[in-house]
Order: sequence, then C-alpha cells, then structure tokens
Amino acid sequence: MPHCQNCGFRWTWSDMILVAFKGNMPCPNCRKDQYVQSGRNLFGAFLVVMPFVLLFSYLTSDFGFSWLLAITGFMFYMTLGTLAGPFFYKLSNTKKRS
Repeated sequence: MPHCQNCGFRWTWSDMILVAFKGNMPCPNCRKDQYVQSGRNLFGAFLVVMPFVLLFSYLTSDFGFSWLLAITGFMFYMTLGTLAGPFFYKLSNTKKRS
C-alpha cells in the first residue's frame, strides 16, 4: 500500500479506494492533502483494458463466443482491476497537471 509523502503513514486499502474516486484526500495521520500521481490512472486503465479487449475480440471472432459472455467477463475483469488498483497507486504531496 502507498505511504504518505509527508509523514510516511501507510494508507489502508479502503482509504486508497476513496482517494482514487475523489482525486485527493488528507492523510489520516498528518492531515496534509495527498494526491494520486498524474498519469497513473490512464496508464493502468490501458494495461488492464487492452489485454481483455484483444483476447475477447479474438475469442468472439474465431471461436464463436457470445457477446453476452464477453460483456459479463469484462464486467468481472474490471471489478477485479478496481479491487486490485490501490496496491499500485502512488501518492504525491502536490497536484501535478498531466
């Protein structure tokens, strides 16, 4: 889990889910605002979505998988990605423009 860049406090998984949706949050320990580093969300989304899109596009075209199965699989895959995301976030003291 990420650490506060100001005091080194280790954030919990649930705190990281909140900061990911809000964009910033004060550290539970020192109360200094922490931000998810710019660009990590887009890169992470690309790494999560592209393999899925390529795999299911191949499976639906060559093996006759239904699109309903592909969409259900995609929803499951994205849920897992959202739950695992906080383990890969980095925090920053400043809001950086991308």
